Amino acid sequence: MREQTGTLEWLRRAANDPVARHPKHLPESLDFREQADLFLRIYHGAPAEVELGFPLVLDQGRVEAPLELTAQARYEAYLGGRRFLGTFHVHPAASGDRAAPFFDPADLAAALRSDYAGFLELLLARDRLYLLVRANPYLYISAHHVTRNPLLLLEEHQGCLQRAGSRGPDDPRYPAQYRKAGLYWFSRYGMALYEGAADSVLKRTFTPDGTW
Repeated sequence: MREQTGTLEWLRRAANDPVARHPKHLPESLDFREQADLFLRIYHGAPAEVELGFPLVLDQGRVEAPLELTAQARYEAYLGGRRFLGTFHVHPAASGDRAAPFFDPADLAAALRSDYAGFLELLLARDRLYLLVRANPYLYISAHHVTRNPLLLLEEHQGCLQRAGSRGPDDPRYPAQYRKAGLYWFSRYGMALYEGAADSVLKRTFTPDGTW
């Protein structure tokens, strides 16, 4: 309960003041266990290779998921008077378990758009929950570039995998290699990473350089 209270307090501060997202002010853990059942239902109910998701908002001191707004392409800072925090989505199992095991280039490009009103991205992949926090609000990619090319980061991401000697999804090292390729963007654009089981407290596992 203390961890959930601490998470809500930090979310309120971080939504109102970007300084609360500075690396030196990031909490060591964040607690989304109250939403775990919903996250897992979406993950296990999603058809193979279909990335379902929805927005997350702060509503009267609680994190809520207004599923009726899922179909929107972009979200404003306030949705019906509720502060937009970010989105949750899943990478369900693909044929041969080839779903991306971490944030993929399209996920990262969307989170880094200059017109992105949120600061969180939650991803459930292979029953592991990942949370991206935009810790530096001043590093982003021009939205019109992402609109023109949603896979803007794909080529460099694949280059990182090739330099790591990746042999593709059948390689046992692939999840670790894919994660490392993604963390390049976390470092470059000042994003923090939290992770853990969907029903556990998420621990901070990557902290960007706090130079802003």
